[in-house]
Amino acid sequence: MPQRILIADDNATFRKALRRLLEGVDHWEVIEAAEGQEAVTKSVETRPDLVLLDLAMPVKNGFVAAREISQLLPEIPVLMCTMHMSPQVECEAQKAGIRQVLSKTDGTMILPTLRHWLNPPESPVQDSAVAPVLVVAPDPALTEAGASPTSAAEPATELPTKLPENVA
Repeated sequence: MPQRILIADDNATFRKALRRLLEGVDHWEVIEAAEGQEAVTKSVETRPDLVLLDLAMPVKNGFVAAREISQLLPEIPVLMCTMHMSPQVECEAQKAGIRQVLSKTDGTMILPTLRHWLNPPESPVQDSAVAPVLVVAPDPALTEAGASPTSAAEPATELPTKLPENVA
């Protein structure tokens, strides 16, 4: 089953061009919405794998729509693609539950960003998720003279391990 992306943008030309690109390159299923309220409704109805919102849309702007989608479907990444890039927009987007803001003027970033959010790299292993490593007590015959060997009767000690961050 192809991954499903909901694109909400009041500019039909942009929406349709992006749809053709996404369906042609990665064969994603694309759902379109022309404004914010329709984006919220279609998100609930279709449960897309990712939502891409414009900021300036009629009925509900991208911030309001993102806030509602994020509350209703917190597991779905919501991204914003807008002409109105600024630090303030990025700050407000984060408050609305938007995970990343893209500029429409840098079209080269849209496809790799969508791929990243649809197929995120495995997150680094957390200590609590790593199987403990058992440390076995040394053989007393192999310890240095005068050292206090660990009794073989003592239980093994569990130590958490952490993989290097660059391990895939």
